[in-house]
Amino acid sequence: MDRKAFYEECSRILGASHAYEAPRYREINRWNNRRPGNGRFPGYGLIRAFGPHHIQIALRQPVELNLLCHSEGEALAALERTARQAGPEAT
Repeated sequence: MDRKAFYEECSRILGASHAYEAPRYREINRWNNRRPGNGRFPGYGLIRAFGPHHIQIALRQPVELNLLCHSEGEALAALERTARQAGPEAT
């Protein structure tokens, strides 16, 4: 799954808006590795994919969640559990 699809799936699960910007550079390094806005879900928190095996989740809503995941599937499953735990009224 590419980054854009991953962030769109996170947005769908949370019911939150998200604006994705593709990287400007072909090779990612220390100074150009992220675009402002990628991984930000206003009112919810952050989901940052630093690579396919290193995903940081720091949410305040629908339920507080601070987690480091080792795959996109693990991150999406954690978001699904969190959304179910919060119930339909939270999303």
